[in-house]
Amino acid sequence: MIHYKRFTDGILGSNTYLLWDPDSREAAVVDAGNRIAPLADLVREQKLTMKYIILTHAHFDHIYYLPEYRDAFRAAKIVIHENDNDLLENPRLNASTLFGSARAFQKADMTVKDGDVLKLGEESLCILSTPGHTPGSICILAGKRLFSGDTLFYSGFGRTDLGAGSVKELSASIERLYALEEEIEVFPGHGTKTTIGREKSCNPFLDF
Repeated sequence: MIHYKRFTDGILGSNTYLLWDPDSREAAVVDAGNRIAPLADLVREQKLTMKYIILTHAHFDHIYYLPEYRDAFRAAKIVIHENDNDLLENPRLNASTLFGSARAFQKADMTVKDGDVLKLGEESLCILSTPGHTPGSICILAGKRLFSGDTLFYSGFGRTDLGAGSVKELSASIERLYALEEEIEVFPGHGTKTTIGREKSCNPFLDF
């Protein structure tokens, strides 16, 4: 089973997750909105090899520290959905202009699409395309754990008003997630964890 650690002092309260396979010691980061030092300390402590830095989408608060992560883990591949790669270079579409700091970021090393699988040792990270918050938003399914970016939150869901969002696509994406097993734990891009079952019964998206 994939091990994980959540880091919670990110830009605009964003979460960063460190995932690793305890057998191979291969690791991945999910989103780069948190300062790198605490995460890098854990990587060294656990003697991990960083393989991927996976971006659930290209918004500013999830990529703010990406240059530092790239420098610290030079062998790791930066991964993003093919439909969000161009947003990294566009300060308007990556929403950095909205927060007074127009920034362009280098494109990813590797793009993914729905159904792709990234491996950490023998463990699989399955890519689910969940557009709506951005055109290339993804979720990452690792066994019974779903890292949902800004698609689905505890009692919430992603905004669609930040430049490239779509209510129609977000609705279809959330319905897709609701079709997963109810016991799957959800680890969102902001806030605390939840489950598919809880959100199916309580999330205000039901009334949206």
